[in-house]
Amino acid sequence: MHSASGANVLVIEDDSAIRATLIDILELNGHTVVHAVNGLDGVALARRERPDVILTDISMPGLDGFELIRTLHADELTRQIPIIIISASVEPERMRRGMDLGAEDFIVKPFTEDQVLQSIRARLEKKALLDELDAFAHTVAHDLKNPIAVVSMRAQLLRSIWESADDATLLQHVVELDKNTARLNNIVDELLLLAGVRRQTVQLKPVEMDAVVQESLGRIENLIQQSRARVAQPAAWPAALGHGPWAAEIWTNYLSNAVKYGGQPPDIRLGADAAPARACVRFWVQDNGPGLTPEQQAALFQPFARVTQTRVKGHGLGLSIVRRIAEKLGGNAGVESQPGAGSRFWFELPAAK
Repeated sequence: MHSASGANVLVIEDDSAIRATLIDILELNGHTVVHAVNGLDGVALARRERPDVILTDISMPGLDGFELIRTLHADELTRQIPIIIISASVEPERMRRGMDLGAEDFIVKPFTEDQVLQSIRARLEKKALLDELDAFAHTVAHDLKNPIAVVSMRAQLLRSIWESADDATLLQHVVELDKNTARLNNIVDELLLLAGVRRQTVQLKPVEMDAVVQESLGRIENLIQQSRARVAQPAAWPAALGHGPWAAEIWTNYLSNAVKYGGQPPDIRLGADAAPARACVRFWVQDNGPGLTPEQQAALFQPFARVTQTRVKGHGLGLSIVRRIAEKLGGNAGVESQPGAGSRFWFELPAAK
């Protein structure tokens, strides 16, 4: 989805009263709406806007709903967008035809608000799951395959030189083997965490943020010592609601990235700012690294399904997990950065009263 709070929905309906009703329902429930009054305009908008879901009538001038579905499904840019038909017709043949062409659902007019919202929610959940399965397969095939190949080649080389190489050379190859097996373990752990966050439902409770931060720092203690990083923390943390183990995953991800990609040595500041207007607290990690361009920032925090399409070095699967955790806890995550001025990675949680 385009945002944490709602989806980008394209409404294609020639009846102005029904179109206005749909727009009101969707916008009042946090969705962003673009709309068209006929099929031809709807196809053009779908290709330009790439909405999360499409609601379309069947009987429209010019290009009707059936032809619209056929056209969108023939286009690589739009074929994966879920389409929901909203029609006054209850004829089984028309319903079956729409579903055979690839429509995801069929809502009969007059409709209720709950029918529309539940149908959209179900379509988006299904699409997110399918996209995630595709991305999971890509990650397993690509991200795991590369280090496995390196480990295999190193092992074969080590075996071939075992009798002739000196101890220093043998040790170097063993160290490289260890690095790549650690990389494999990290990928597997990230995938398991991602799956766990999707399945789990947690109750929001006040978080002892100081203890959570200390736990995260302890996880990367060796990395901090090796890089000679300096980490400054506030004397106290604002009260927030969340789930401690998940918050620790966010801090660990942000801190390890700040250590790896900060300055030489890394100079890291941690902080938090209350945002009473939004009833939340923003926690952040500021580094002294080279900063990120607007293009690089746009490629961060991608949903897992799009992580494999565009990555910034060092920030990929981990940040998609960060955003998922933050959203699951009722917050959000992001970054503020300028080239040459470091980066501030932040996440928000609901404020505790």
